[in-house]
Amino acid sequence: MPASRNGRAYDAKATPQHNSVIAKDEPIPAERRNKTPNLYAAAVRWYVCTTAPSRELSAAASIRRAMVRGVREDETPFIPYVPCEYLWRRSVRSNLRVPRREQQRPVMRSYLFVGVLGGLCNVTLAALRERDIEGRNVHGLTGILGSTNRGPLAMNPSGLRWLRQLGEDELAGRTNLTPLAGMPLGEEVRAGSGLFSGFIGKFVGTSDGGAVGVISLEVMGAPFDYRLPIEDIQRVA
Repeated sequence: MPASRNGRAYDAKATPQHNSVIAKDEPIPAERRNKTPNLYAAAVRWYVCTTAPSRELSAAASIRRAMVRGVREDETPFIPYVPCEYLWRRSVRSNLRVPRREQQRPVMRSYLFVGVLGGLCNVTLAALRERDIEGRNVHGLTGILGSTNRGPLAMNPSGLRWLRQLGEDELAGRTNLTPLAGMPLGEEVRAGSGLFSGFIGKFVGTSDGGAVGVISLEVMGAPFDYRLPIEDIQRVA
């Protein structure tokens, strides 16, 4: 190896710097974001419906477009509502070049709430129970809660207060499951991914612009800092 001008047996070369570019977060498009309706309308009676898992939001969208005999096409007596919680996920773990995408998921799996202007009648009930040529409900509903003798039953005042509280929580952003919202240093957290998934440790801080979380774990009596995507850090209930 040729000697350098300084008499060394090698030439020092600058190492190129590699900066990690963190992709920008992608929120849910406005047209797809779940909307909380007016849950205090006096003329609307609310019913509890069931559907297949993961069909709650699509069933609500289908009911919103339902055609009712005698009602104009641009009007509908139905006000479907699926209370949702929101969280951020990265499709490729530990790859900061892949953006985090906001997701919404129902608070109650297999349930949705349908408000009906004036309450259910034979016409509106027929629209909810409409079936296709193969005998399946066109909206994806599997049932409407009620009794055998009286049929579908509207929610009572206690149920309405509970439903309205869910709506207020969603409007106020209390259902946004942002992992670091108000999380103090030293709080107990659980690792949600990686080799130590399920282990409980203490929250230390963040790095890489907040995209990576650092928690302190203890394995075989030796503490160490474990790094994982921030969305995979979970509070210990």
